[in-house]
Amino acid sequence: MQLNRVQIKNFRLLRDVELFLESETSVIVGRNNSGKTSLSEVIRRFTSDKNATFYLQDFSTECYEEFCAAFKAEREGKEESEIRTLLPIIELRLFFRYNSAQPRLGPLGEFIVDLDMACDEALVVMRFEPMDGAINRLFDGLPEEITDATRKLFFREIAARIHNLYGIKVWAEDPNDASNRKESSQAAVRTLLKTGFINAQRGLDDITTKESDVLAKVLEGLFNNASLDTADEKERKIAEQLEEAVRTIQETIDSDFRSQLQQLLPTLQTFGYPGLGGSVLTTETSLDVHRLLTNHTKIRYEGDSGVLLPESYNGLGMRNLIFILLQIVSFYREFRAQAHAPGVHIVFIEEPEAHLHPQMQEVFIRQIGAIVEKLNKEHEKDPEWPVQFLVSTHSSHIANEAHFESIRYFLPSPANDRSTIWNTKIKDLRRGMSSTKPEDKKFLHQYLTLTRCDLFFADKAILIEGTSERLMLPIMIKKRDKADTSGRKLRSQYLTIMEVGGAYAHKFFDLLNFLELQTLIVTDLDPVTDVGGKKCLVHEANATSNACINSWFGGGPNVPNDLLEKSGEEQIRGRIRIAYQCREVNDGPCGRTFEDAFLLANGAKFGVNGDTPEALAGDALAKAETFKKSAFALQYAIDDTDWNIPKYINDGLAWLARGFVAPPTVPVPPEATVVSEDIAEESAND
Repeated sequence: MQLNRVQIKNFRLLRDVELFLESETSVIVGRNNSGKTSLSEVIRRFTSDKNATFYLQDFSTECYEEFCAAFKAEREGKEESEIRTLLPIIELRLFFRYNSAQPRLGPLGEFIVDLDMACDEALVVMRFEPMDGAINRLFDGLPEEITDATRKLFFREIAARIHNLYGIKVWAEDPNDASNRKESSQAAVRTLLKTGFINAQRGLDDITTKESDVLAKVLEGLFNNASLDTADEKERKIAEQLEEAVRTIQETIDSDFRSQLQQLLPTLQTFGYPGLGGSVLTTETSLDVHRLLTNHTKIRYEGDSGVLLPESYNGLGMRNLIFILLQIVSFYREFRAQAHAPGVHIVFIEEPEAHLHPQMQEVFIRQIGAIVEKLNKEHEKDPEWPVQFLVSTHSSHIANEAHFESIRYFLPSPANDRSTIWNTKIKDLRRGMSSTKPEDKKFLHQYLTLTRCDLFFADKAILIEGTSERLMLPIMIKKRDKADTSGRKLRSQYLTIMEVGGAYAHKFFDLLNFLELQTLIVTDLDPVTDVGGKKCLVHEANATSNACINSWFGGGPNVPNDLLEKSGEEQIRGRIRIAYQCREVNDGPCGRTFEDAFLLANGAKFGVNGDTPEALAGDALAKAETFKKSAFALQYAIDDTDWNIPKYINDGLAWLARGFVAPPTVPVPPEATVVSEDIAEESAND
């Protein structure tokens, strides 16, 4: 059994999304404010919080107008059933996949309502919706219509009333027939699905003036689980031995205290003690293992000469890793200690990369499965721990080290033409890249792993040909931004620059289109005398050896002179633009690679001579071939920056800058007054 997919409606940026889960580990990536934290938050509230509720700020931005539409319908006297369909709800749908041939389905049995023997999926629906009979009270006493003057009051009142007039309903639903359902409860869902959360804020800040005992608190949790009657026998025995040791200490303290107290009694008797009835003062010492662990047990690290160092003296990265590992063990022990174990255990790990250097990040995501395997070996006779991890990250090292198919890409995008409204799309690499050739997927994963590029976290991307472009592109972007008066500066946007070469850039087409990432591909014309022929000047060529260009325009051979006549529209496909050498001026010479194109763009600086365009191109190529590429690029990227950007790159950068889109912000109800600071902070936690 496993949680196969979840669907979420109307929670913050998650307006209407579907997430497929891997059987072991799903890696969630995306830019800031893309809804990654909202995913864990909505599942936590529905499945873990016993008194869960939601606030107006939790509804997706588009829901605000739906409240207005429902209010208008109520004022027009429409039927309550019609008004109810207009009111927004927050919904979580959980799809569990199971083996229908199994004779016993455990806690899942209650949620299977279909009679189709071929169906292997059960659906649990959890919805935050208006309570029965609450619609009139939701709108009672509000102005007759919503105007600019009354809008603020309307949303202030709605925000205050939702808490009392909305509630959570749970039911099991036939995946193939929405009308076939059975009422259930959050408590019943918790018998089926257990969740655990390792949040990004783990209390591991580098404290030097006050000792932090975060790891000791995790140790206390491990002891609590071991003390349960349903715990593993070996673990329970250890807990009992700890309690026995404390009882022995307690008896010793009692004996010593009584002896010392007897010496105080004569002084007390001076004041008439023990008084009437002959009462005698004695002591009883009570020690609690739980309190000892909480208040008096510290994690220590062994130093030199027997000196024990406090927990907080260890590095943040190591403490973070130990904390995560201990939490995973704690979740495992807690699961095993339950009398009736749930069928599925979902563990969210938020930003595990905090304080970890890149190599530790890579090892973590590689070894998380091995940790589960090792824990399962502790109870080989019992069923395996049915855990599924959801790891959210901003680390390119974790994202690129993970299995390609396990990545879920959260992409915020405008909901419509109104750029102020944003929603998140969840892009599933397993399904979205299913048509890509296996060898191309293998290449992409190997490339991402080797280069640690951050495609998954960038606003835009530039794919370049070689070393010279990589070294000189930053100064080109700076020059272009300085000359641009539109205010669309590339340096204020998050760019990723990847050196892929013309032979491989086309292999990224599917991935770039899937990620909907605006991308500029800077490549070379690479003219040759004929297909498979020798390199030559542009005017002498009958073909190009550049695989990216040939893939882009198809057919063939692609004659460079014809490529120079391609329109700007022909060089753009969706969000991708290809840029290759072009003439600096009409009827002028054209370079074949970056270096000679750079010389032609700065002919006077480099003394490029010739009576004809062909002669100028030949002289530029001859001079360019005398340079060592890396030395050439470093010189003009650092020492001498007084030069012009080649036209084909400048035009490409201008196109890339024009595509600027403002990033999403946390949605706030129009004109609404925040009910409390706590609500505001919770709403902004994304």
